[in-house]
Amino acid sequence: MKLRKKLVIFICVVALSGLGLTYLLLHLIMLGRFEKLDEAALRYKLENAVSSYQNELQSMKTQLLKYSVWDETYRFAESTDPADSISDAYLSSNYSRTTYEINHFDMMALLNPSGTPLYGGTYNQDSRSITPLTTEILALFRDIHQRLPEFSGAEDSTSGIVLLDKGPMLITLTPIVNSDKTKPVIGTAVAGRMLLQEQITQIWNETPSTIQITPVNPGRLAESKSSNIWMSPASNNVMSIHTTIYDLFGNPGVVLTLKHPRQIYLSGLQSITSFQRCFFAVTMLMCVASLLFVNRSILGRMSLLTRNIRAIGNSKDLSIRIGSSGKDEFSDVEHEFNRMIDSLEQAQEELQLQAMLDPLTQLPNRSLFFAKLNEAIASIKGTGRQIGLVFIDLDHFKTVNDTLGHDFGDAMLKEIALRISQVIGRYDVVSRLGGDEFTILLADIPDSDSISEQLLRIRETLSLPHRIQGHLLYNTASIGVSIYPQNGEDADFLVKQADLAMFHVKETGRNNIFQYSEDLEESIRRKKVLSQLLLSAAVNHEFEVHYQPILSSGNLKVSKLEALLRWTSPAYGPISPGEFIPLAETSGSIVNIGSWVLRQVCSDLRTFRQNGLELTVAVNISAMQLMQPGLSELLLELLHEYGLPSSSLELEITESVLVSGDSIFHSLQQLRGHGFRISLDDFGTGFSSLSYLRRFPVDVIKIDRSFVSEMTLGPQGDVLIKAIIELSHTLGLQVVSEGIELEEQFDMLRHLGSDELQGYYISRPVKSQEIPDFLTQNNLLYHSK
Repeated sequence: MKLRKKLVIFICVVALSGLGLTYLLLHLIMLGRFEKLDEAALRYKLENAVSSYQNELQSMKTQLLKYSVWDETYRFAESTDPADSISDAYLSSNYSRTTYEINHFDMMALLNPSGTPLYGGTYNQDSRSITPLTTEILALFRDIHQRLPEFSGAEDSTSGIVLLDKGPMLITLTPIVNSDKTKPVIGTAVAGRMLLQEQITQIWNETPSTIQITPVNPGRLAESKSSNIWMSPASNNVMSIHTTIYDLFGNPGVVLTLKHPRQIYLSGLQSITSFQRCFFAVTMLMCVASLLFVNRSILGRMSLLTRNIRAIGNSKDLSIRIGSSGKDEFSDVEHEFNRMIDSLEQAQEELQLQAMLDPLTQLPNRSLFFAKLNEAIASIKGTGRQIGLVFIDLDHFKTVNDTLGHDFGDAMLKEIALRISQVIGRYDVVSRLGGDEFTILLADIPDSDSISEQLLRIRETLSLPHRIQGHLLYNTASIGVSIYPQNGEDADFLVKQADLAMFHVKETGRNNIFQYSEDLEESIRRKKVLSQLLLSAAVNHEFEVHYQPILSSGNLKVSKLEALLRWTSPAYGPISPGEFIPLAETSGSIVNIGSWVLRQVCSDLRTFRQNGLELTVAVNISAMQLMQPGLSELLLELLHEYGLPSSSLELEITESVLVSGDSIFHSLQQLRGHGFRISLDDFGTGFSSLSYLRRFPVDVIKIDRSFVSEMTLGPQGDVLIKAIIELSHTLGLQVVSEGIELEEQFDMLRHLGSDELQGYYISRPVKSQEIPDFLTQNNLLYHSK
């Protein structure tokens, strides 16, 4: 489908959607809102109508109280002969035609306690005469006497509406009492007012056509659906609202109906119709204008651009350029197309250049470097001259990328490339093999002193700080060296040997220079053999667990031991843990070895407890063990198998474990949740920050032996350890000081508040079967101190 047709369809769809959406919003939302406003206004009018009805009843009650709470009325009601001259005078002076007209009463009566009228009359407004009570009203009085409770006090009253043959009547009843209300109620005063259309207009101040009062019937009750107020569907744009008014006896009496035109709705509908017409006309005009604009300013320019590009493609002449025909986005396209043609002319040259250079540092890449190295080897082969191959790997460069970002890392790599290029010789070659690895070809080495000087210059320039984007960054490098022809006569072999020497520097602490030798190869061969022997050492019973006692500083008793693994190889004899533990971690066998150690420790703990020794053993746990699933299950299974509590094991981790990720954090939390104590070993030697002490679930801090060995008796000799102990105690952690070899260290650490003490001064690691005898001697020894 052509773009022109797509644009036409799009504009039409947008216009129709806008019209349709506008219609729906106006009719569904706005008109609905107008109708709600009409309903709210009608409900408000109904509330006013009901309020007027209540006010009318209150007004009748107030007027009637003038007659019922009056000593003369009370004496009349007390009189045993209503026909005497005093009673006649009372009635003629107080219940005349004027009384009915002033109070707008259509009926008045005075009833004795049995409900019999002492006086009663109805007022005919047409003839302006007072007539006796009708049979219907007398029957009403009997119902009132039977169905309504008698008044018990002067403050009682009852008002409401009753239905008579002539129509509804408002009626109010008040008790007959003396003026100061000290005597008992002796009757009831009754007043009524017919609720005819004239009274409706007078009460509610509405036109006769808007207020209607009709008797309750079953149809009306069904229509209300048990609601006191309900609406009827609009008819001829007139809304109706109804409410039920209960009669004097509490039964539904009449329905008050209020009708009102939907003025807000009709006004809103008229406004919406006018708006829709204007909106439709404006939308159509905008559609036509949009189509004309698109056709002239977009489609026309696109057609011209397409013809020009097609002409260049058909001619296959890259010297042709498209002339600019404006200053809009199409002009930008024309300009960029011309730039693309320019780029195509340079692409081949740049591709050839980039194929031999590192894109970041512009140094020779691997391919070019190996070509140069092979050329150098070929040029001096058989001459007795030497070539040096330097392999450089930046230390902890990944930390820069991970913490500051790759832009910082790239800037550092470019600066390092520039620095190396400035310190090497004229005929030497430096290249970037990839990542943070550089190689240098030292083309001509007269003697060993010369290469040492060059290597020192390279190392010094690499150790200088880098100022990048306001940050001062320091960097070191691990450097491996191989010499042609002593270490090999092949380019690949020379690079491999230099890489091997660099790797040895990495393993032995970084930031150093090492030249490949046969001893290095022997060391690597030994590591490979030991790594293989480690896999079967546990099965061949070559491991043994020794225990170093840990002394409580308070009571000078041993309550804890640290488990230390020892390995005696049949081929190599005793192997230092410092040698085989890193190999086990590198090869992954540390997981199985750690499981063996945990089982052996639990077995020894059970033996200790059988001998009456309630001891806790601290066991070292590697990061790899913590990351393996099932460590918690293994520990719980061993505790259950050997009948031990979780408090009998304390799990030691190193600072490097804390920075290994969230998985370690969750694993430690889970272990601690099972009751195992967590100890942080070699504190102060790793890379963790103090914030880790608050975040990670650690219970014990073990101060590294390097801090203990540097303690002196001088004024500042214990400042660092004192600060560590105070900080740990502030965080609620226990402190163990290890590496104690002198009595002075022992006494100073006790004085500084170290909770537990460990070291050769107390005891060297001993075998498990020697622990009971040692504890007996130990307790006697320190008890005497």
